[in-house]
Amino acid sequence: MTRILVTLALVAAVALPAAAQSNVAYVTRVAEGDLIYAEFGGRIETIRYLGINVPVVDHPTRGPEPYATVVRERNRQLVDGRWVRLSFEREPRDEHGRLQAYVWIDDLFVNAALLHFGYAEAAPPAADVRYAAYFKSLEDGARTARRGLWRYDDVIAYYKPGGLERTGDSDYQGRAALGAGGRVFSAPAPFLPSPAPRAAASPAPSGPLPATAPPPTATRSTPTVPRGGMGTSRY
Repeated sequence: MTRILVTLALVAAVALPAAAQSNVAYVTRVAEGDLIYAEFGGRIETIRYLGINVPVVDHPTRGPEPYATVVRERNRQLVDGRWVRLSFEREPRDEHGRLQAYVWIDDLFVNAALLHFGYAEAAPPAADVRYAAYFKSLEDGARTARRGLWRYDDVIAYYKPGGLERTGDSDYQGRAALGAGGRVFSAPAPFLPSPAPRAAASPAPSGPLPATAPPPTATRSTPTVPRGGMGTSRY
């Protein structure tokens, strides 16, 4: 399995600057396949995965929700209730006030993993997404290998590119960082991981962040498949 995995771990190694290594967040709820709530810098933030979208499958009788639910569950398996590291581009927030981030768990690049396993689409190329070409290659590889959602003919037939943003879902677009949507803790949220990370969580960025290294050109050990696999349901 590890031989067919792309080098997701290498991206984490070369693309995470020292400034980003202190950006530790605790995921309190998975809202969508590309959207989470997390405690970050002492508050609950809405975090939109940068450079990827949930594939929209507009099935004429089932509608899009069954497919979106599968992607949400895959994301939940990866990050729910976990400590993650965040990295940002020059504009850390989108027009809705949500943080836009690359997300890592240990050496697993979550944005890339969802693409590789066939549960995300690459967002259209943008000047502020340095991994656009890399992400598109991961999506193309998943489609060619028919991994995840791409193994099913109904997905291919009714898939509409652009993600949930393009559907005009006001609820999805309006999930700004208002401190709502996360789990309600019966005790204070565990703001420090155990074991503790290299540095304490830093406040949410308010200005430009330093650029990081480009995508990898070499290889190193690849991450294992997330516990429980990524393809145990019908989709």
